[in-house]
Amino acid sequence: MKMEKENNDFTAEEKAIRKNNRKALLSVGLALVITASFFLGFFVYGATEPASGRKISEIVRIIDGASVYADGKNADELAELFRKIVLADDAYAKYYTAEEYRKMLAEDAGNYSGVGIAIDENGVIKYVYRNSPAHRGGIKAGDKLTEGIFVGEEEYKVFTDALNEYNADKEDKDKKIIQQIYTEFFSGYNVGETVRFKVDRTGEEKEFSIVKEDYVVSYVEYADNEKSYYFSTEEDGFRGRESDENFIEGLSADTAYIKLYEFQGGAAAQFAQALSFMQSRGKTKLILDLRDNGGGLITVLLDIVSYLINDNGAAGLKVLGVKEKNNTTAFFTAENRFTTTLTDLSVIANDGTASASECLIGALIAYGNAERNGARFDSDRLILTRKHETRNIYCTFGKGIMQTTYGLRTGGALTLTTAYIYWPEPFKDVCIHDKGITTPVAENCVSDALAIARADAVLHG
Repeated sequence: MKMEKENNDFTAEEKAIRKNNRKALLSVGLALVITASFFLGFFVYGATEPASGRKISEIVRIIDGASVYADGKNADELAELFRKIVLADDAYAKYYTAEEYRKMLAEDAGNYSGVGIAIDENGVIKYVYRNSPAHRGGIKAGDKLTEGIFVGEEEYKVFTDALNEYNADKEDKDKKIIQQIYTEFFSGYNVGETVRFKVDRTGEEKEFSIVKEDYVVSYVEYADNEKSYYFSTEEDGFRGRESDENFIEGLSADTAYIKLYEFQGGAAAQFAQALSFMQSRGKTKLILDLRDNGGGLITVLLDIVSYLINDNGAAGLKVLGVKEKNNTTAFFTAENRFTTTLTDLSVIANDGTASASECLIGALIAYGNAERNGARFDSDRLILTRKHETRNIYCTFGKGIMQTTYGLRTGGALTLTTAYIYWPEPFKDVCIHDKGITTPVAENCVSDALAIARADAVLHG
């Protein structure tokens, strides 16, 4: 989970490619929104710097305030050089320019600017964010980008042709990859301008004209055997909007399905609305889908957990512990918002389920028993759909560390790994970093296509 804290109590979300060089989704600046990936999960946890980070923070401040080179661009370069050399072993260390930092903080709050799609390295659209221009415009996951209009041109141009043209007279070190072509294409338009492009949809060519906009992303989707909704913006009270996606045919009549994409922005309020909608429809069992949810903010995590766990009505339940070099901190739910009509839970996850998602699973296991008078959940009800790339077993990603972001006087920021994360009692010594979470039931390791049916089955077994 991307655990992050900042001097000003704001958070940073590192949307980065996996350490083990897994081919990840492409983030294309202001034009595209990257799918929740494996390195999400900084935590905000207060306004005081942790003891383990104070020395590094002071070094950065001294460099920024005293070096004759720490002025404007040189300060940016110096901070990036510091990160690369001194923190080479920290896979999550990252330097942000002032503009990158501003954009990141806005996205942490759920405010995006662009089209609203996430694409892979082959130009295939992996996800269309609900409530985005792309979603409203009819673009679908699985569409493959084929042609677009570059700024200042009238005609369509094949993306691969544009790449080949650029690379034709370049040395290897100066050549671009296809992701850069997509990035430049979408980022070449401003908010309010129309982006025209073509896609291939199962052999059929389709053309789209999408206006880039500022929008609030929807992180929560709901479905049952008759209805499908998504939950959107604060301005409309996070009321459910009927989705163009299909309901889940064959799902048990007493069961609801909720997909949670990230622990960001208005996700907690959206999640609460989805649970309320679930109750209004008389559903008592829940399938929670955390596939490829790489984490987010601790404040959002604690809010969402408060709706799902119970200890005979108690408030302030411990969700996780954080161990820094010289300090130990615990985090608790602010209040008990448990949905009393919720009786049973099943969770779907994969090797992209990381950080905050893994902490949520840990809390559900810790509190999901009959003695605590809450919704029943244990590891027997965890469904896994993909083997971990390096471990070759069905498990979650295994991110049990936390990052802290330090704001710099230049307006940029430096993110460093500062602590380990531990599950609550009875798992106080359990840190799943580089291990992940497994299921003891072999039959719960299934394909994505069979995941919902299997989750439904374990709820009614």
